[in-house]
Amino acid sequence: KVVSTQSTGYFKRINLSKMGFRDVEMPDGTVKRFTWHPKYDARYPAFNQAPKCNQYFIDFQKCIWKKGEGYKPCDWFRHHYEHICPPTWVEKWNDQLERGVYPSKQLLKWQAKYPKAEAADE
Repeated sequence: KVVSTQSTGYFKRINLSKMGFRDVEMPDGTVKRFTWHPKYDARYPAFNQAPKCNQYFIDFQKCIWKKGEGYKPCDWFRHHYEHICPPTWVEKWNDQLERGVYPSKQLLKWQAKYPKAEAADE
């Protein structure tokens, strides 16, 4: 299942077939599969990763809101939520954001407090 063909720095993300696995197109054109999982986060010691998933998604939205869509350090949050969250949740949340009905008071407060940034130059 192709999730995105958005460029992420030197490598190009092309396929997210399972959570925790990533197929990456290398600079020479070959595709390699990598296994990756986020490191331990002391804020979320429990086995249930749903709160962690949601928080990384919100942190990513806050980062691109304040710094702009092209700001590379925001990719750290995106990379984490894509590997923790089920793809259906991410699709649902992105749809809700586009329609302006995302149910996060934390994100709404953030957007009211800070002006939206222009897209960062790459």
